[in-house]
Amino acid sequence: NTQVVSCMNPTAGCFTINPRLQRWFATFAVGLPGSTSLLTIYQTFLDGHLHSFSDEIKGQSTNLIKAALGLHNNVSSTFRK
Repeated sequence: NTQVVSCMNPTAGCFTINPRLQRWFATFAVGLPGSTSLLTIYQTFLDGHLHSFSDEIKGQSTNLIKAALGLHNNVSSTFRK
């Protein structure tokens, strides 16, 4: 038995797949979560890692995540083809 998992980059490469190849795959299209969902996801992970830190540091987690998401948006919009 063989299992194959693959993904496609929507911004690079060829955008067509040979139907003879595609018939062997279940195809799912998943978009990037919205900014609110990303904030919730990252906040959950970061709060878990910061549980033993002081309240002053814990209070900065939301600002840190918002800054990281803002930086990601700027970089991705700058380098998007």
